[in-house]
Amino acid sequence: MAANRKDPAAKFYYFIDIDLYSRQIVSWDSGTQNNVDFGELKNGCYRVFLSKGQYNKLVKQLEEARA
Repeated sequence: MAANRKDPAAKFYYFIDIDLYSRQIVSWDSGTQNNVDFGELKNGCYRVFLSKGQYNKLVKQLEEARA
């Protein structure tokens, strides 16, 4: 799900979206400031921003859990 980083000067965000009611991760993604929609979350969801290292470690764990 990672977006391609084309502009090295652009601020890059890594995040997960969590449903606070079910306590489940709804989605995870990354992108530049222009590609991240900050208003897309539905009621009851919260976006948590992570460092690049935290994001990569989490995605690795989530993908291993799916397998």
